[in-house]
Amino acid sequence: MQKEALRDTAKLPSIRSLVRAVDFEGRSLHSINDLTNDQIYALFELARALEPFHRSSVDLLRGSVMVTLFFQPSTRTRMSFETAMHRLGGAVVTEANPLVSSSAAKEESLADTMRTISKYANVIVLRHPDDVAAREGASYAEAPVINGGWGDWEHPTQALLDLYTLWRTHGSVEGAKVVVATPDMVHARTGHSMAYGLARLGAEVTLASRRDYRAPEEVIEGLRRIEGAKVREVFDLDQDGFNDLVSEMDLVYLPGCSAPKGEAAEEFKKMMDEYYVRLETLEKVRESEGRIIRVTHTLPRRPGEMDLRIDDTTHQQYFEAIAYSVAIRMALVAAIVGA
Repeated sequence: MQKEALRDTAKLPSIRSLVRAVDFEGRSLHSINDLTNDQIYALFELARALEPFHRSSVDLLRGSVMVTLFFQPSTRTRMSFETAMHRLGGAVVTEANPLVSSSAAKEESLADTMRTISKYANVIVLRHPDDVAAREGASYAEAPVINGGWGDWEHPTQALLDLYTLWRTHGSVEGAKVVVATPDMVHARTGHSMAYGLARLGAEVTLASRRDYRAPEEVIEGLRRIEGAKVREVFDLDQDGFNDLVSEMDLVYLPGCSAPKGEAAEEFKKMMDEYYVRLETLEKVRESEGRIIRVTHTLPRRPGEMDLRIDDTTHQQYFEAIAYSVAIRMALVAAIVGA
């Protein structure tokens, strides 16, 4: 144990040099586009160096505090951020239900809340159902603010972890064939961030959705402005047509639905039937071409939304991504707070 601790301590100088290489100290992350391509790859290198500590700890941020302020439910995003900060030696203050247990319940504005929290925190992770309100509120913060999912706009750290997982499992993002598939691309905030990241890093991106729920024009225009981007849209495929498309891919990316249970979630489940990835489709390609098509889902998934037989195969990437999420969020937090 003592030898292991000494070996880990010896790694600190090189890890700190990787933190500095990201060159993002004191910055906020509202959009995946707040990071340059070089900074994304620098975060990947830092995350890879931090992977050995994602189930233990490395004392980089002792004395620093993260506040997680979540106005929407979350399991993975909030817990992985909090785990990341604990693994880095820092402390966490959690507000998981602010409309009940914080002064937001007494009609305090988000601007005042962010000003107040900034006096405690070195970094704030904010999730909010209204992206306009979140962006305005974040502008009042004195501490860096990380977007933990804002309205229908973007969820940059989910995309960052999925890009990192693709980089680690596929070996490269550049040249990978990826379909971002959901019947409703309007409300797919993770799909928006992922499409930007994939296109910028050189993947071949297909956006598959219903035509009446295609990606917002702001997103499409943003993708068109990326030099050399390989992006196409396909609409209104039936389940057979969608599985034919899947057979051409390296990765199937399912952004899911952020709506809580209820009418909107039930409607999404019905629409998702045409975007059902069959295990038979994946196995046919594996047997005939020796190629593994990976499937990832941002989770949570709804009953009937996926072929659960995929869970225990080499095609499954959604639970693997959760393991990588801690390392990449450790990297991001360390880069922002500075180590």
